[in-house]
Amino acid sequence: MIRNMEQLRQAARNRSGVTAGVPCPEDDSTILSVIAARREELADFILCGEKAKIVELLGRHGGVASDYDIQDTPGPEAAVARVVELGRQEKLQLILKGFLPTAALMKPILDKEHGLRGDNLLSDILVVENPAADELLGLSDGGLNILPDLAQKKQIVENAVAVFHNLGYEEPRVGIMAAIESVKDSMPATLDARELTAMNERGEIRGCRVYGPLALDIAVSRQAAEHKGILHDVAGRVQIMIMPAIESGNLLGKAFTYYLKLTVAHVVMGARLPVLIPSRNESDNDKLHSLALGVLSARS
Repeated sequence: MIRNMEQLRQAARNRSGVTAGVPCPEDDSTILSVIAARREELADFILCGEKAKIVELLGRHGGVASDYDIQDTPGPEAAVARVVELGRQEKLQLILKGFLPTAALMKPILDKEHGLRGDNLLSDILVVENPAADELLGLSDGGLNILPDLAQKKQIVENAVAVFHNLGYEEPRVGIMAAIESVKDSMPATLDARELTAMNERGEIRGCRVYGPLALDIAVSRQAAEHKGILHDVAGRVQIMIMPAIESGNLLGKAFTYYLKLTVAHVVMGARLPVLIPSRNESDNDKLHSLALGVLSARS
């Protein structure tokens, strides 16, 4: 079971057979991430874009062009189309967004006829070192789904659990988060939490233990849970937090970065292969760990 970010990178280094496709790696940040990941032997890379510019950037930052498969596909549309095609041909197992808008990448991936749609809703899973325990903590979804309904939350749970299975968590403890730990008709998040808990009990959500609703203190503190008489095994020991809406997920995720100064990694699951869509504000260190998480989430 992977417990920290160092172990995450080491596990990715030990993984073989993963190739990442990168459309438009034509900015300093993307190239630096690719070079760092290649030096740590996390993955091989196919770089799709304006070849002359990619080669120049690699040379400027100490990379060696011959270490990469560079395919000359100038322009975002052509670069993304080539990466999606390679994904459909199973010639790559992971996609890293380069210097282009996220929508320009995701729209072709989600194309019903020619894209890389999977069985599930796409959702973003963020992973940090748990400040309250010697293990990793997952959070979803603070990046893609604005106000997921019950069916979508079920798929968000399944995507997050799949990531934690790949991290060695055989039966991760999943907390369905809300503002309170009781069910109220006036608070839809608590109703969804109750139903997701029941789905898990009925075997409709497998490979994990689900409980909710849980307020933040009850999710992370066993003492707080026991003080309120909540004795479920998940209470106080949550390993994956499923947030009620994008606002809460995004705010808590950024609190990890900006208040706690934690390294974060995140990956989008639900397509036929993992997708990494780092923001421009992410540090190079976070991007490197996201690549490691993507490698471990990929099928080789």
